[in-house]
Amino acid sequence: MKKNSQPSGPPLRKTRLPKREEQFAVVMEMSGGSRLKAMCADGNTRMVRIGGKFKRRMWVRVNDLILIKPWSVQSDTKADFAHRYLPTERKWIINRNILPEELNIW
Repeated sequence: MKKNSQPSGPPLRKTRLPKREEQFAVVMEMSGGSRLKAMCADGNTRMVRIGGKFKRRMWVRVNDLILIKPWSVQSDTKADFAHRYLPTERKWIINRNILPEELNIW
C-alpha cells in the first residue's frame, strides 16, 4: 500500500442506541408543521415535534425508525425527535434483536 493512499470502501458509521429516557418509535403519519405521529416502544402513540436543528437536516418519512425523547410533562402524548435511522442501521438493529417485536414492521 502506498504511503498516502486511502482505504477503499465507504466510511463506517457507529449506530446510535437509545440512552436513558429515549426510546424507539416508528413514524405512522406526517401531520405537517414539523410534527408527526409515531407508535412508540411502550405502546403509546405520541405527537413528535422535530426540533429546529433537525428540520432541514433530517428528512423523516412514514415507516421510518426513529429515536424519541418523551416530554417530562405530557410524557404519554408528546415527545421530541432525537435521531432517524438509515436503512442499513435499521437492518443492524433488527438483526441483533434490539428492536421490540411490536415495532418490527419490516
